[in-house]
Amino acid sequence: MRVAQGTLEVKTRSKFDIIDVTEQVESWLSRVGAGSGLLLVHVPHTTAAIAVNEAEPGLLSDILELLKELTKPGAAWRHNMVDDNAHAHLGNVIIDTSKTLPVAGGKLALGTWQRLLLIEMDGPRVRKLNLVYVGE
Repeated sequence: MRVAQGTLEVKTRSKFDIIDVTEQVESWLSRVGAGSGLLLVHVPHTTAAIAVNEAEPGLLSDILELLKELTKPGAAWRHNMVDDNAHAHLGNVIIDTSKTLPVAGGKLALGTWQRLLLIEMDGPRVRKLNLVYVGE
């Protein structure tokens, strides 16, 4: 059994953004010689999140609109008295910070339309992805 750890940096483009990181993660898997196993992807930030879904542009816009409706940026959240980003922390709680995914043949074993998505809710920023591969 082998274990590989690493990080990737991703630059987000706006306050709310979704970046498809599938190719970057699979490139990392190739560099570490992954075979079959599991990959943990974790974003160590409290105002960003990781999701698996389709990367169709209309759906990505819908996801961001839903997050805005649920978290109400600019509302009178108590945390906004400290930082004006309570909505992003709430979105992080809803979506979560990590995913564990199967790896087969050195690639993510995703469904036909599935992609690994970094969701930014307080950008633009440079975000880090922590990666831990365990397998052959």
